[in-house]
Amino acid sequence: MNVQADKGTSKFKNIISIIGFGILLIIGIWSAYQVITFIPRLFSDTGATTSTELNERDIAAKLSTTTANSGDDVVINWAHRGDDDGIVSFSYACVEGFYFEIDGDAIACNAPHNVDADAQTLTVTPITTHETVEAALAITYTNTEGVSIRDTKTLTVTGESPVVTTEEVSTETTEEGPREPEVQTTPTVTSVTPTVTPTRIIRVPRTSDPYGIADLQVAMVAVGEITAFGTFEPKGIVHPYSRAAAKFKVTNLGTKETGSWNFSAILPTQAGYPYNSQIQPSLMPGSSIEIFITFDQLVPGIHTFSVHVDSNNYVVEISEYNNAAAQSITVLNY
Repeated sequence: MNVQADKGTSKFKNIISIIGFGILLIIGIWSAYQVITFIPRLFSDTGATTSTELNERDIAAKLSTTTANSGDDVVINWAHRGDDDGIVSFSYACVEGFYFEIDGDAIACNAPHNVDADAQTLTVTPITTHETVEAALAITYTNTEGVSIRDTKTLTVTGESPVVTTEEVSTETTEEGPREPEVQTTPTVTSVTPTVTPTRIIRVPRTSDPYGIADLQVAMVAVGEITAFGTFEPKGIVHPYSRAAAKFKVTNLGTKETGSWNFSAILPTQAGYPYNSQIQPSLMPGSSIEIFITFDQLVPGIHTFSVHVDSNNYVVEISEYNNAAAQSITVLNY
């Protein structure tokens, strides 16, 4: 009788073990399926060699081409996890004689250029005076909590090589007649007509006159602060714990390309010393660039944000009187 009971118990245990193994197998298959569906690909064919999985902060960017000629449009596509309440920005590293344009406007290097948060594409135009430039660029997404993730790419930009022309010299001798008086001519500068397309307007700068003179002009656009969402809000009164910001515009009013230049700024911060920028891209005649600078550790009181372009006088200019601009900003004591 006990033998039969032991056999029944053993059989029951075997059945329970089989059922338990089946349940574990089902759970394992379900877990694998959840992992696969939880990490979808951001692009069906991005061509990106690396990607970073950071939960809700993932971002991946793709260039329409990895090589481009100076003046050709390049399209940047991207996708990121999370909602569209954050901030998406484009930035690139400073390289002498190189800059990007967006809708015909030069974009400052080493500074974020915000785009629409719900946008997934941006058209940029690389401009360079060199034969070849390796341009490092980045697309950055910052969520509402201030956490950022970026994807960086490298674009190879080819400029126009100088064309050398030779003039044939005749060896034949001819009898010289009476010489006519020589008429001296002065070189003329021709302007490039702006190109207008149905979708957007591109402002083409004038050509550089090798016999001309550059003329940098700076003008304030606005002062303000960075909000909790990472956007710039123009305002003249800020709190001491705010992250203040200033935006100004630099234009070449002359007839010759400026070459490399920089700027210095006096900030209402605790440090109290001038900020000296890195080398900025050369500006063609008629072209301009907007520069955006942020700063914190503010000192309460009424201050003046002032900026001075080409403070070291590297650029030969028509006038130095338009190289400085300023705007007042009030920092509260609470």
